[in-house]
Amino acid sequence: MRGLFTLAVLFWGACSARAQPKPTLAVTPLNDQVYVHTTYGIYGKTPFPSNGLIIKTTNGVVLVDTGWDTDTNTDNTRQLLQWVSDNLHKPVRLCIVTHAHEDRVGGISELRKAGIRVVSTPLTARKSVALGFQAPDGILPNDTTFSIGQEPIRCFFPGEGHTSDNIVVWLPKQQILYGGCLIKSVTAFGMGNLADANLNQWAGSIRTLMNQFGGARIVVPGHQDWGDTKSLEHTLQLLAKHAAAKNK
Repeated sequence: MRGLFTLAVLFWGACSARAQPKPTLAVTPLNDQVYVHTTYGIYGKTPFPSNGLIIKTTNGVVLVDTGWDTDTNTDNTRQLLQWVSDNLHKPVRLCIVTHAHEDRVGGISELRKAGIRVVSTPLTARKSVALGFQAPDGILPNDTTFSIGQEPIRCFFPGEGHTSDNIVVWLPKQQILYGGCLIKSVTAFGMGNLADANLNQWAGSIRTLMNQFGGARIVVPGHQDWGDTKSLEHTLQLLAKHAAAKNK
């Protein structure tokens, strides 16, 4: 399910000569406290959307994942911070990074420049440095819940899948699960980037999510459209299809 309306930045970013024009930012409310931020990278010479969360609390804003940026271009995250300032009129207190790929951690230098703390698991912090990004504060255990502005936020590692360090974020008051790239949208036809994937453990990690968060009202994947828990079952189906194709 998509939000009631989408607030979009109505201009187009620069792109390579052979790539299609790339939209810059879209923000879609899930309710009056939680929004999906969508920025775009170029994947296969085509603009491809990447989702994160904006969580409005009484004590400021929490971001889940940066915009899809690189170590040399952080325009997406800069526009994300500007949107928060212009529309929510609250400071960004924290950003939670869900794994060490550029669509999750690419804008960290822009956040650090703005004085915003960025946190992750220790493994994500180490992997971020190995990829040439600044390190988030690697302080998150594999399962931890904290509150900002009376909004409880649970960060949970269900097991390896898309990467060895992928975590999810659960908002119990909102019944919203942000699955990041571990979860595939129901509109996805393939598994996407498997360069750092653990295909042997991925399905087990999804089943763990089903057991933990099967009552989620909204499930937001890392890319493409979001909806309900059907995306969890769809991810299992895509994994099975991928395995069958490999074994032919």
